[in-house]
Amino acid sequence: MLTWTAILSLLGVHIIGMASPGPDIFLVLRLATKSRKHAMAAVVGISLGAAIWIVLTVFGMAAILAATPWLMGAIQLVGGCYLVYMGVSLLRVGLASIRDLRAGASPAIGSAVLKSPKATFRQGFFTNMSNPKIVLFLAAVLSQFIPASAPSWVLVFCALLLIVSQVAFFSLIAFVVSTDAVVKRMVLAGPWIDSAAGVIFLALGITLVTSGAGALFG
Repeated sequence: MLTWTAILSLLGVHIIGMASPGPDIFLVLRLATKSRKHAMAAVVGISLGAAIWIVLTVFGMAAILAATPWLMGAIQLVGGCYLVYMGVSLLRVGLASIRDLRAGASPAIGSAVLKSPKATFRQGFFTNMSNPKIVLFLAAVLSQFIPASAPSWVLVFCALLLIVSQVAFFSLIAFVVSTDAVVKRMVLAGPWIDSAAGVIFLALGITLVTSGAGALFG
């Protein structure tokens, strides 16, 4: 039987996982310092990707990936390439902005420096979908708190709980960071946030490419 203690523990571990430094949170942070609208579009994309992974995990995707290493490798390889592309792009933008600041130029602010909200939605979605190891993490977490014999309604409830918490967590970050008071404080940090995000994306992307290539061709 699923207890309130198990539910709260599951939610707590999930929140800790979301809050750990990674591509999703860095993407939302950098966008929120420039445009709430664009940040929220990315949040919708991230949440849609997370919802897909959560539903797949709850209904057995982890077992499929464990039984077919080549599938995990293929997803990692493709996702890793996307993260490397994103990392290089963000790092170029960040380093160029740092050079401009050191040359005395005013920092670029507002949504004018971003692509359309549809583009940031796609960035959020593909950033989240690029790492299939999320399934394994979720499976490990769920197995600790959900009984193996749990009925379908319990699985659906847990999936909805995790999805709602995902939306709420990243929406809160996007809203708070995009307020005028925070934006004014973080304007000068924008180029460094872009650069840090680029490094995070690159590091994870290279890791996924290496792991995926090893699974497929090793």
